[in-house]
Amino acid sequence: MAYGTYGILTPADMWNKENEFQAWIMEVKHLNPETIPQNKMKEHFVGFMEDFNTVTMPHEKFYNLSKWEERQRAIRMGEPLPDEKRGEVDLMNDEEQLRMKQRDRRKMNVSSQPQIMMTQSQLQELRKVSHERVEADRLRKMGLDAGRKGVRYE
Repeated sequence: MAYGTYGILTPADMWNKENEFQAWIMEVKHLNPETIPQNKMKEHFVGFMEDFNTVTMPHEKFYNLSKWEERQRAIRMGEPLPDEKRGEVDLMNDEEQLRMKQRDRRKMNVSSQPQIMMTQSQLQELRKVSHERVEADRLRKMGLDAGRKGVRYE
């Protein structure tokens, strides 16, 4: 691999690559990043920066931790692995993938819900029962005895 294959880090990138840097500190240097003073962190970041820029990290996860974690999650879940295109962003393909995911979700939601089909007379009967319930409740709230005058609660 050539110099800067994953990009070039500068000291200003310390906060952009914080997760990768902390993972590197813990796993390569065997240090706890919470106990290291800020000036020592900057010194260690220079070493991290050198390994990153010269592509000599001991593991690929230190280049892009979130991408590596996503790949590991996909492997554990048995999902297809994300595309391995480096540095390429295909916005049209990205939009198409988003549409496909949304379509699949809609299919899952629709197919998991039972379809209830009612005839026109059943719908009218349902409206009538609902209206009777509302009227009985209104009478009860006014202090009148609705007396279950044919109001169905089924």
